[in-house]
Amino acid sequence: MEIERDNRLDILKAIGIIFVLMWHLRPISLTINNNTHDIIFVITKIIQTFELQLYLTAVPLFYLVSLYLFFLKKPSKEYFKYRLVKLFKLFAFWSIFHNIFLILLTRELPDFSWEFITGLKPSLPFVGDSVFYFLFNLIGLTIISFSYVIINSIKIRKIISCIIVLFSFSFFEIAYINNLNIPYHWLINFIIYIPISFYLANNQETILRLRFTYLLAYILFSAHDIYLRTVGNYGSIYGRISIVCGALTIFSFIFSQKISVNWYIQKLSKYSLGIFALHKYWQYLLFLLVNQNFEFAISINLLVTPLNIIFMIVSILVIFFTTLSVYLLKKTSFKQFIS
Repeated sequence: MEIERDNRLDILKAIGIIFVLMWHLRPISLTINNNTHDIIFVITKIIQTFELQLYLTAVPLFYLVSLYLFFLKKPSKEYFKYRLVKLFKLFAFWSIFHNIFLILLTRELPDFSWEFITGLKPSLPFVGDSVFYFLFNLIGLTIISFSYVIINSIKIRKIISCIIVLFSFSFFEIAYINNLNIPYHWLINFIIYIPISFYLANNQETILRLRFTYLLAYILFSAHDIYLRTVGNYGSIYGRISIVCGALTIFSFIFSQKISVNWYIQKLSKYSLGIFALHKYWQYLLFLLVNQNFEFAISINLLVTPLNIIFMIVSILVIFFTTLSVYLLKKTSFKQFIS
């Protein structure tokens, strides 16, 4: 089944990759110390709230778009196999690239573990874990989604959908209230997007009609998250009801609009995978350069306080070099791994 290009999906993917960059790079970052003015402290809290409540909808948005397209195809066994092979090739390529990069960097072989298999480890110095757990989880979500879609009984599928949603929401809330952290890379954070994506693909008008309800829920649960953080409960990154409602709100409002074609948005959407895959390597290399020239970097940062000018400069350079890398790779046979 050929699906005509949907500009709304391009917008969602563009929003997703922008949020990923904002979350990882933190271009607007303020330095706080004992002498920090109250206004700067408040601004910092507002920035942190945007990071935790808005930018973290990025990965769920990508899963919603991917699963929505999967269900829209009315997947046959042949398409399911084709999609699995494609995802596995992407995962294998970027995992091999990641490990070669780190072996050359550290001259050590990575430790073999489950986190190594899932693409989370080894971590990059300065910038943290690998992002390729995303592809591993997408493979798992695709397998579960195919099992879900081949259920013949509509009634049974509805019952399973209700169980998934109620279990996920209950699990997220109980964990958050009890200050239990659900590791952000666990698949259980994202199972809930399977029934949501299915009904977005098959009962779109009904789902979109409730978009203001999702918005209200997003606002209320975000306020709930903010309150819990004030009493020391930081919860999970993705295992929160507010993140689910936020991703669904963005999806619903974008899909309720008539979006015209935009060349820049299309390119950002088309190469979002390449940007997602490559930006952390440039971030690491630039932070390594900053670390080796620490005194010079500190002297630059003191020129504009409390704004962390180093983070801003690094962010601009990461975006530039990542864009350049994607532009060069798209002219080679590696194009299939960035788009």
